[in-house]
Amino acid sequence: MPRTQRHALLAEIIRDRPGSTQESLVDALAESGVEVTQATVSRDLAAIGAVRGPGGYRLPDLTDARPSSDDPAERLGRVLREHAVSFDPAATLVVVRTAPGHAQVLATELDRARPVGMVGCVAGDDTIFVAAPSEREAGRLLRRLADMAGLASNPNSSTAPNATTNGAPA
Repeated sequence: MPRTQRHALLAEIIRDRPGSTQESLVDALAESGVEVTQATVSRDLAAIGAVRGPGGYRLPDLTDARPSSDDPAERLGRVLREHAVSFDPAATLVVVRTAPGHAQVLATELDRARPVGMVGCVAGDDTIFVAAPSEREAGRLLRRLADMAGLASNPNSSTAPNATTNGAPA
């Protein structure tokens, strides 16, 4: 089966079977006559933009889909407001906390938007490490992200409700 057809089938399975694991997706594809490995499913999930959340794998929310001209920064702002809980500095990193299972969703949007000052990011279950090239840039990035999340009261504020900044460098 061509990759694009396999991706479409995988997306359909994810929509129909919430709470799927990669192994259950391998089994579901096999039931449809498509034999693949878990590694292939992992790559395919990334290719179709599926992310693992608290209820298993899901596709980006199509009810909130915007035209393809959607500004990545605007989308990042929406996702930050929905998922970010706090921001903390850690040398050249910004540590972003989310509810359990939500870090991958937010990290995907960070990667797509590539905010100024971000070198890259790594996500776990409820924590994202966002790397910056310097402590100064990490402080700026922290404030930008907190502002986008609506957690910072003003650009000069070092603390805000639900946002921790612990004296980030200016």
